[in-house]
Amino acid sequence: MDRPTIQDVAREARVSLATVDRVLNNRGGVAAKSINKVQYAVEKTGYVRDQFAANLSRGRGYRFTFLLPAGQSSFVRNLIAAINVEAKRYLKDRVNVEVRSSKTFDPAAQVAALRRIDPAQTDCAAVMVADVPQVHAELARLRGAGVRILSLVSDMTGDTRDIYVGPDNETAGRMAGSFMGRFMRNPSGPVLVIAGSLAARDHAQRLLGFRQVLQADFPALTVLPVAEGFDDARRITAIAARAMDDAPLMGIYAIGAGNSGLLTALSQTNSVFRPVTILHELTETTRAGLRADLFDLVIDQDPARAVTRAMSIMRDLSDGQTVGPDRGNIPLNIFIKENVQ
Repeated sequence: MDRPTIQDVAREARVSLATVDRVLNNRGGVAAKSINKVQYAVEKTGYVRDQFAANLSRGRGYRFTFLLPAGQSSFVRNLIAAINVEAKRYLKDRVNVEVRSSKTFDPAAQVAALRRIDPAQTDCAAVMVADVPQVHAELARLRGAGVRILSLVSDMTGDTRDIYVGPDNETAGRMAGSFMGRFMRNPSGPVLVIAGSLAARDHAQRLLGFRQVLQADFPALTVLPVAEGFDDARRITAIAARAMDDAPLMGIYAIGAGNSGLLTALSQTNSVFRPVTILHELTETTRAGLRADLFDLVIDQDPARAVTRAMSIMRDLSDGQTVGPDRGNIPLNIFIKENVQ
């Protein structure tokens, strides 16, 4: 059966194509009686509006902005690469994509970057920002000006965004804790946790899930005071080396980025005992660590899939469509030496 067209709607409503166009695009200048006829004809014919075609017919495109952390970690580079691929794929639909950055883990810099987003030139913004009040206020300002907000990878509390696209980070932390304990013959002793910053909600959630599992299932494992590495490789090298010198570590859980520093520390240690090491995001560095038997497991959220999902949702949000919260869920993948390429 052929898909109903705008001509079918006009024929059923007994009005002109121009009238149907005005009603569908909310252009005004149409009598209430004619509006009712068109709306009834749409229901009767089962006509589904082609939003892309409607936008093209009136010369309108989509304007999307991604605000990502600066510093170009491997994970962020993978995100940007995926955004560039999707942006080229969407060119035919007049989708303009801009990638901006702000200093990692710096709420003041993120606020300044959000203030530079022009609501008049932006339909939807996907952001990776801190979950703090001053950032919330800027997001509320943008939403009040009509910009739809999507939180990417790391969610935020409160009514500060339209939807979250990313993994369940607390579940990711629970997975890390479960594998950590199961990989040990005798799960007892100290475990080092290196976060980027606990001001980042995804890092705080991962830590929460990790601690929950260790406390419930492996109580003899003791989490040392959490070290914040701020995704800085040199800082992380120093943190890991110092912790391994102080006492034999049973495990290391790296929540954030900068893991080339952890790879360096593990490769240079003089200890004959290597701690079980679990990290996030499959990158060149984490692949190398798995292949060298210095890392045990990587929990990956597949940035390409997240970007594909985000772009599709951003388009629908810009069109005023209802988007269910489950649509933003991104599954987690597990990589060990045997299945990494």
